[in-house]
Amino acid sequence: MMRVLKYALIALGALLACILLAIAIVLLVNVAGMDADATYELRGRYKPSADGKTYLVIEHDHGGSCDTLSVDGKSWSAPLDEAGETTPGVHSIRCGGEIEIEIKPGTLYYFNYWGP
Repeated sequence: MMRVLKYALIALGALLACILLAIAIVLLVNVAGMDADATYELRGRYKPSADGKTYLVIEHDHGGSCDTLSVDGKSWSAPLDEAGETTPGVHSIRCGGEIEIEIKPGTLYYFNYWGP
């Protein structure tokens, strides 16, 4: 009986070690994928633009649940994941839902979160 308990504890320890290793790998991948120059906030991230102009990159189209992506009531011409020049200030992005974001002057703003 003690031998069975001993092997069960060893197996449980090995399983726990595998789970902890998997969690550590996921965390490392997430941290390694972060942009060190960017400031992160709820709706995305921003960093200084190379030329001092102001840009918006929409990285997420709300699951494709809209026909037309618009910013401030106008159709957004830049494709997903590509920068489009914009003005600094508060902007309303519409695509199946509507979200307001504030873009600081001279930054490249990456929008990627539609949630609450």
